[in-house]
Amino acid sequence: MSLFDEILNTDIEDWAEYPNLNTLSKAILAGQKILELSASKENLEHHDVIIISMYRKVLEQADGLFILLDHDSNSAATSTIRTLYETSIGMQFIFENEDLLANRANSYYVSYMHEQITWAKKAMKSGELSTIYTVEELKEKITKFEASLAKEPLKSVNNVWLREKAKLEKKNKHFPPKWYSLYGSATSFTQLASKYKGTHPLLYSGYSLESHGFTALQNIVTDEETNKQFLAPLRYRHSGYDTLCYLSRTIVSLCASLMVNRYCPEIKHEFEELFETNRLESENLL
Repeated sequence: MSLFDEILNTDIEDWAEYPNLNTLSKAILAGQKILELSASKENLEHHDVIIISMYRKVLEQADGLFILLDHDSNSAATSTIRTLYETSIGMQFIFENEDLLANRANSYYVSYMHEQITWAKKAMKSGELSTIYTVEELKEKITKFEASLAKEPLKSVNNVWLREKAKLEKKNKHFPPKWYSLYGSATSFTQLASKYKGTHPLLYSGYSLESHGFTALQNIVTDEETNKQFLAPLRYRHSGYDTLCYLSRTIVSLCASLMVNRYCPEIKHEFEELFETNRLESENLL
């Protein structure tokens, strides 16, 4: 019996009405199995834990997108697929070069810790979060992260981060370096995403408008018969619904393939069968 047989034979309750949502559900369920298998491997290194955590984030974002699509929450779903896309591009970047894989994964974590340190220091200085965090708690957070950055395997990556930060400051650019710029040439997400075939930078740009709140007027609908305008309901089946389902399924499957090849090669054949079945089902619905 294949690892994924149960998933292939299990459909969501209203699958006949929402077939695209059904294929997304199967991709997420398969991803959870791959996540569990990957996390159960022995002798995982620091960078492996980071990669597995990123993959979990992909599944979490896809699962959230599934819930939003199931409830016809178009605006939130559009914003969510943007973040899902960003995380998936980050994973592709890390997996792109085996020799740089560990450093790229660790640079993701190093940059995160610097963001947290900066945030905690600002919170201490302003006192705006004093009802939520005590000064001692913020100091403890800073101390914890700084201690991690001072030890390998993060120390060497942190030194690269500090050098890049110094270079930016010499150019009067007072912001931290992008994590993917430490061991890559891209200095912006759009530049990074353009490196990967099969991705959708134009759709990303469009979805960014939603995230920045620039699409409010799209909710004004004109009745063709009366020529009167009215506001669309908060929840309704948007024309881009199937596209969101298809794109998110594609992203989840792409990231799953990266994980299988590296952490679960023993299930590669089973995964390829699942992927092909789910792909054909999805494309037949377009």
